[in-house]
Amino acid sequence: MFQIDRSYIESVNLESLQSRIWDIRTDHQADPTLPHIESYGITEDAFEAYLEKKQKFEDFKDTWRNRRLLILGSVFLLTVAAFSLFFRRATWEAYAVAFMLCMLVYMVYMTIVAYRGRQFQHNPCETFIKALLFWDDNRQAADK
Repeated sequence: MFQIDRSYIESVNLESLQSRIWDIRTDHQADPTLPHIESYGITEDAFEAYLEKKQKFEDFKDTWRNRRLLILGSVFLLTVAAFSLFFRRATWEAYAVAFMLCMLVYMVYMTIVAYRGRQFQHNPCETFIKALLFWDDNRQAADK
């Protein structure tokens, strides 16, 4: 297979969902078994806008995944440091409050993910993405 020149695309990560969908649709355009966007009642512009939103959501989750230990560790250490600054013998209380604050930060993050992720449920664009990925996985399994 040939490699597509992507030097003009700066905003798309080569390992992203958006680029994978783009690769599937451009590389296998002539394949008659490839799911077509018209079958799902979606316009090309609406699908591109949806895919961009989905990619931003996935990037948000990846950023948290990469930095969660730094964020939670900072919250924990700053809380323990603040407690040790004001109270002399409050060690277990400091650890308990720091743990509770870390859980609060995590729960806020999970709430944000659930709220933002709700827009991607029961959407024809999501069905089309799943069909493309399923088609690509089956094609790769058949090639092996």
